[in-house]
Amino acid sequence: TVQGAIISINPDNGAIIALSGGFDYNLSNFNRVTQAVRQPGSNFKPFVYSAALSKGMTLATLINDAPVVLQDTGENSLWRPRNDTLKFYGPTRVRVGLVESRNLVSIRLLQATGVPYTVQYVSRFGFDPKTLPHTLSLALGSGGVTPWQIAAGYSVFANGGSQVKPFYI
Repeated sequence: TVQGAIISINPDNGAIIALSGGFDYNLSNFNRVTQAVRQPGSNFKPFVYSAALSKGMTLATLINDAPVVLQDTGENSLWRPRNDTLKFYGPTRVRVGLVESRNLVSIRLLQATGVPYTVQYVSRFGFDPKTLPHTLSLALGSGGVTPWQIAAGYSVFANGGSQVKPFYI
């Protein structure tokens, strides 16, 4: 009864190696690889970090992992993001922030890089800037994308920076 999705792309040419959009097409013809738009969460952070690196930050750059309170314009309330450990670690190198998926480091990194720049930059990975949030929550993967789009985006990293268009026969 579990429904899930998996996609595997050859990053050299974009060929789909494996794709399963659900458990049984007869039970549900909804293809979760190509149709399920979900928040990628921390899975999106490497794209945000790559934008920061392209703008001059390095893996050794220090970012403060400390509490932050921001005005949430969507609900007219305060936003208090936190790390999943509920701890703060102080000055943290970018490489550690990425490896340990620190939310506050990611938010401050996006803040320093700039949301407009980052949204445009991640379009190089195939993401549509019109469908992504233009807020700091982008650093936490709050935009809606499909598994197909995420896999295609990661293929850019695996292909040395060149984007390929996924295809299947």
